[in-house]
Amino acid sequence: MILFLIIFVAIIALLIVVPAWRERFVEALKTFSDTAIVSFLRATSRFGAELTEEGKAEQVRWREQRMRNLRGLSLRARERSRRSNGDQPVDNKNKPPSDLSF
Repeated sequence: MILFLIIFVAIIALLIVVPAWRERFVEALKTFSDTAIVSFLRATSRFGAELTEEGKAEQVRWREQRMRNLRGLSLRARERSRRSNGDQPVDNKNKPPSDLSF
């Protein structure tokens, strides 16, 4: 048990000391919490239970349309980015510092 506690404290210390690790950890924690909340809401809601077969099919069509639109937006944004950057490597030296402060 003491070994586990020592390892846990060492990991926490590294997360505090190394900003890049801290940012990755916080982002992973946000992603996990978002996924957990969405899964919980989907599991507990009865949304769609009252839909007819035609209504369910329409919901599927709308979902597919939204995904196609998002993919198209993503492709256009990448193309614009390539054109504006001229395929230049990104310089991260001028990146603003993280707003995470512990």
